[in-house]
Amino acid sequence: MKKICLCLTFLVLAFASCNRTNNYIIPVDYEKYYEGVTSLTEKESRELDRKIMMDWYNNTMGKEIPDIQVKSLDGKSVKIKKWLKRETILVFTDTHCGFGKEEVEKELPMTISNMKDELAGIDILCLIEDAEDSAPGEAFDYAKSLQGSYNNIFIIDQKDALRMNLTGSPTKFYIDKDQIVRQIHMGFAMNQEQREDSIRQGISLMKKEKQK
Repeated sequence: MKKICLCLTFLVLAFASCNRTNNYIIPVDYEKYYEGVTSLTEKESRELDRKIMMDWYNNTMGKEIPDIQVKSLDGKSVKIKKWLKRETILVFTDTHCGFGKEEVEKELPMTISNMKDELAGIDILCLIEDAEDSAPGEAFDYAKSLQGSYNNIFIIDQKDALRMNLTGSPTKFYIDKDQIVRQIHMGFAMNQEQREDSIRQGISLMKKEKQK
């Protein structure tokens, strides 16, 4: 299975859903794109990547977060919707993407601190992927190292991360109070100004939807 990995690029999908929908996020079926494929030219590979990204975007933007179970740092299972009672920035990462870890460990917490007034009333929720190829306890150890940087930190199983279309590290979902994804940022920012601008954009879209 091919996963989206944008550790070396910064991608902003800056689109808002115009209409409210009660549909849950639809997992992208990555395998269907590669069924029967043995080789691709560079042009064909780029076109396939574009199709996958559009599928990912359309299946996620304006969709409701499914009520999957995640694990707290003490190992207890909880429903994620319990922690989505108001506007939330969901930060997703894993334990092995170096560039993504730099963003999640250092740059993003610093930005959150600098923007604390603008982020008042907004929760920051961090999900750490427990991947199939991770060492036992690796995701929990990494999550514990991030304590103090985010309001809430949970472990998400790789299969459940795929159900939520969380495949690139880092990814930020901007979720409104109705638990609808209103903005997506995938990848890392090139500088502090770009990072703050992207967060302001996400906040604006969450509040805009709230006002409707």
